[in-house]
Amino acid sequence: MIFKAFETTDLVAGRTQPVSTGIWSDGNTSWSQFFTSSLQATPSASAYEPLNGLYYLNVYDTGSTQPDADVYFSVTFGHYAGSGSSTFDTNTSNGSLLYPTKAIYNQYRNLLLTPGDTKFSFATSSIAGNQTSIDSDDIYVVNFRSTKFKDRLDPGQFEMTLSGSKGTITIIDDSRDNPNTTTETGGKRYNLIQGTIESGSLATRYYEAIGSMYPDLGIVVLNPRSIQQLVGAVDGYRTGPTGSASDNPPDLSYLNNQWSGGYAKMSSLLFTSIRLGSNLYPMQARVTEYVPARHFFVRVKNQEFNYSNNPTFVINDTDNPASSQDIGKLRFADFSTDPKVYVTTVGLYNESNDLVAVAKLSQPVLKDFANECLIRIRLDF
Repeated sequence: MIFKAFETTDLVAGRTQPVSTGIWSDGNTSWSQFFTSSLQATPSASAYEPLNGLYYLNVYDTGSTQPDADVYFSVTFGHYAGSGSSTFDTNTSNGSLLYPTKAIYNQYRNLLLTPGDTKFSFATSSIAGNQTSIDSDDIYVVNFRSTKFKDRLDPGQFEMTLSGSKGTITIIDDSRDNPNTTTETGGKRYNLIQGTIESGSLATRYYEAIGSMYPDLGIVVLNPRSIQQLVGAVDGYRTGPTGSASDNPPDLSYLNNQWSGGYAKMSSLLFTSIRLGSNLYPMQARVTEYVPARHFFVRVKNQEFNYSNNPTFVINDTDNPASSQDIGKLRFADFSTDPKVYVTTVGLYNESNDLVAVAKLSQPVLKDFANECLIRIRLDF
C-alpha cells in the first residue's frame, strides 16, 4: 500500500461547525411526556438540610424511577421579597430563616439582568416594534440542562403550551417579528409571544408581558401574573390553604405550600401547567452545538493513484481460464498507459500506519493521468 503524508498546508484546525438537532431524546424536536420525582419535593425534618425541591423541580423525559430517565430541564419560582416561601422554609423555631423564592429571584437577576437592573421587565404592546415594559416582582423559570441545550436554544424553534382553567396558550419567541433583539448580561434576549412555530405570532396579540427567552443560557423566564390572566388556575391546585374548595382560586403568585394537604410549591404549578399543555401540544425545541473541527485537504495529483489492486483492474486466480503467469497483470493492455480508476474511499493513517479514520465519498470520482482530485475531509472532535 502506498501512503502519502499530509503537508502542513493540508491541515486546517481551530474551526467550529454548528450542528443543530432536536433537544429531546434521540434528537427529537418535540416531546409530550414530562415527569418529576416525588422524592425531590419532600421536605426533610431538619431546617438545616432542606432538599433542593425547595428551590426547583427537575423534569424528566420519562418516569424518574426508570433506568433511562434523564433530566431535561428544571422549573422554579422566584419572588423579589420572598413571597411564596412556605412556613416550613421560614420557620425560625429551628434556628433557620429561609426564603427560597427570594434566593431564586436574586440568582436569576444577577445571572440575566444588566447591572443596576433590580427587577425583571417584560414587553407589553399591541404593536410590534413599539413595546413598553412592566416590572414584575415574581418570575417562573424554565431552565434547560446545559448538556441538553448544548451551546444555545435555537431562536424561532421554541414552542411551549401552558394550560389552566381558562384554556391553553401556545408561546414562541419573537425572533421572527423582532430580529433586532436586545443583549443583556445573560446574552441575547427575546420576548415571548402567543403563536406557533408553524404559523408565527398571532397578529392581534403581540406582546402581553408573557416572558423572555435567553437562548445562549437555555433559560425561559415567565411572568406569573400574565400567565394566570391568560390560562387561569391550574387543574389539581384549586383548593385553599386548608384544603377547602375555593370558587375563586387565589393568585398563583402568592401561594403557600399547604395545598390539598400536600407539599406543593409554585414550581409544581408551573410544571403541572406545562404537563397539561404538552399533553395537547408537545413542547418543541431545537438546539445548536458548535463542534470543534479539523479539516484535511487530500490533494491527489495527476500522476498519483492511477492504478488499483481491485479485482476488476488486474487478473486474479479466480479468473477462468487464467495461467499462473497472468495472475497480477493488468486486465487490459490499455490500462498500462491510460488507466482509469474511481476514488470511493479515503483512509487516514497515523505515523504507525494504523488506520484511524475512513472517509466515504458521496459518489465515485474518476481519476486518471489527465485529472487531479481535491477532497476535503472534516473530522469533528
